[in-house]
Amino acid sequence: MARRGHHTLDEIKEMILLAAEQLVVQGGLTQLRIRNIAAKIGYTVGSIYMVFENMDDLIMHVKGRSLDEMTGQMQQIHAVNPEQSLEALADIYIKYASQNLNRWSLVFEHRLPENVEIPYWYQKKIDKLYSQFEEQFAALAPGLSSRQCRQTALAFLGGIHGICSLILTSQLAGFNDNDLEESVILLIRRFVHDGWLNTMPASNTIQKSSTLIAAANPA
Repeated sequence: MARRGHHTLDEIKEMILLAAEQLVVQGGLTQLRIRNIAAKIGYTVGSIYMVFENMDDLIMHVKGRSLDEMTGQMQQIHAVNPEQSLEALADIYIKYASQNLNRWSLVFEHRLPENVEIPYWYQKKIDKLYSQFEEQFAALAPGLSSRQCRQTALAFLGGIHGICSLILTSQLAGFNDNDLEESVILLIRRFVHDGWLNTMPASNTIQKSSTLIAAANPA
């Protein structure tokens, strides 16, 4: 068993998060247990609670790292126009989901207790991911308000997420990665070209951006 003096708290935190991610990759949320993590890093259960308040706190940090990874990849795209940017952003999302299925699923499977609010730092990560899409809709339709751009991004990303969920996590047979990518491209092109701008709701109907990736309300 490792001793506390061998690592700083920051080092232990990173060890815990890496171990937690490995457990999620191997077996999903069901494998994410404090004792499993402790055994993996060679520390006691008590050492983990020196770094994280509770298991929910730990899982939120694991989820946050997944959001950061997706957002970081999205920030690297270089496209010639907003429509191509949307296709590239969607491609990153579906590839992350298909290549990291258990980590992606964890973001939506885990629920915070009803009396616990989503941490501010986690909401900021959600907003940062949404902003990648909002910026493209602002460029496509300069007349949209910032709230309308957010609502549009919410509907758009919700559609992409729904397709990913249907094909990657359902028991429906006959679907493959090509079906996933082609379905998303079809959604993007219809969304952009079929008069979506004229159907935007008034700004006072805009929902909070936490609807899709909120810890308490998976899509």
